[in-house]
Amino acid sequence: MRTALIISLLIASYMSTPNKNVDHNNAKSGSSGVVLYSFPEQGKGKWRVQNDVVMGGRSESQLKMTDNNQAHFSGRVSLENNGGFCSIHQTVEKDPYVIAENAETFVLRLKGDGKAYNFRVRTPNGRHSYAFTFSTKGGDQWETISVPFDKMEATYHGESVEVPNYAGENVVEMQLLIGNKKEESFEILIESIAVM
Repeated sequence: MRTALIISLLIASYMSTPNKNVDHNNAKSGSSGVVLYSFPEQGKGKWRVQNDVVMGGRSESQLKMTDNNQAHFSGRVSLENNGGFCSIHQTVEKDPYVIAENAETFVLRLKGDGKAYNFRVRTPNGRHSYAFTFSTKGGDQWETISVPFDKMEATYHGESVEVPNYAGENVVEMQLLIGNKKEESFEILIESIAVM
């Protein structure tokens, strides 16, 4: 009942706002669930690149917006100097994404390149993240990737953490990472991240 009321209020406030920018306190609800982040509507926002250079690696990547307002994340993963990953992330420590009690899955709308990627979230409860690796098809078709909450395993700096899988807590950070233990170029378009 409480969750339904909150969702109804969110829908009403979104629809009554002439400005179509969506923030995570004003999430859009529709057939694809509740949208946490929409690149076409919100732009790049606070999303930033974070590569293995923070640990001395040599991987390179960039995040740009396309003419169609999708996020274009591309680059090259290098294993040189103990590196091996590129990522983009957004941190909202002071204003977490509120995840509805009945939500069970993150839904990513993207156009992949045939490579595997890792989606991670962090909650206010600890320094670890919850991660799930998925494959993309490649080609010109948009894909809808489902990331079930109960399949997202706890990890910290790439190592498993002995805590239960993600249980739908509020989110203070989202991250999309590529790190397949090999040198490779990559390119992916991201449209939105939602929950269902």
